Amino acid sequence: MANATLETGKEYVPEGESAAIEQLRALHLQVHQAKPGPGLRGEHPKQHAGLWATFRVADDVPGSMRVGLFAAPRSYTAIVRFSNGRGPDDTKPEVHAMAIKVLVPDGTGPPRMQDFIVADHSVFFAQNVQHILEFLVATIKGTPIPQLAATTHPKVIGFSSVATRSLLDMTFWSQTPYTLGEGAVKYVVTPSGPTDGPAIPLASSPDCLREALIEQLTFQKRGAQFDLSVNPQTDAKTMPIEDPTEEWISAPVRLATISIHPQKCDAPEQQAFVENLSWTPWNSLPEHRPLGGINRARKLVYEDSSALRHKTTGKSPIVPTGREWF
Repeated sequence: MANATLETGKEYVPEGESAAIEQLRALHLQVHQAKPGPGLRGEHPKQHAGLWATFRVADDVPGSMRVGLFAAPRSYTAIVRFSNGRGPDDTKPEVHAMAIKVLVPDGTGPPRMQDFIVADHSVFFAQNVQHILEFLVATIKGTPIPQLAATTHPKVIGFSSVATRSLLDMTFWSQTPYTLGEGAVKYVVTPSGPTDGPAIPLASSPDCLREALIEQLTFQKRGAQFDLSVNPQTDAKTMPIEDPTEEWISAPVRLATISIHPQKCDAPEQQAFVENLSWTPWNSLPEHRPLGGINRARKLVYEDSSALRHKTTGKSPIVPTGREWF
């Protein structure tokens, strides 16, 4: 579609996307079914910690953005999961993610869930579903990542990195867009608030990120705070819905704070509880619906991955209440 016809907040599904999603689903399942033993998550399998937090909607949210979760200032119970994208060794290049699950009371039944899935790189490495399918096919065939970076997938450069600081000191981006009010936004989560102690240095350990969380939150009993802001889509051509390799650089608008409380981080019961939760951009209130082809693919791929994982582990997915105690 010609750029002149693009409208902000609107999706433009490319021809052939449905077929590409079905191929991606089949290939993704094939890869994970081939792995021995109980299934791990298809994405971000290494869990550093699952943490209790408070999600507080700001008092000064702009009127046009006062919808859904952000309709009024109030506090919600939240659960935060930190993870690695692929490998178990924190000293190697990795994608690091922060998943925030806000529990929204819904009368007398279980709460509704609003997930924010953010990672430590501002853009995604694939433009659309076909592009990510080609990447997965190439890696299965053994094509080196540097070769893909130099040819078909240049945005994969820097997508994985070695962590040099605690996860509580990192910035995270949604990479993909979401609806908000009459428009579209991308989320950015940045460390904020007063610092009441020194930064936690990382050890040369495969589990150094988990160890840093335990050091600060458990041993030193120091919490952490993040701001959740949005970059609104202001230009449909330079800030496209359907190409998440393009960074949105509009002025950020702060909508909420996330306060992670001092707590014990390594209780097996708490980690098992968080591990059995479902995390997906499609755990969403209607007002914050995921947008774009990568998110459309995620819906089905994540559902397949979750079903396979719970089948192989023999454990049912958990619906949190916010009243769990460990």
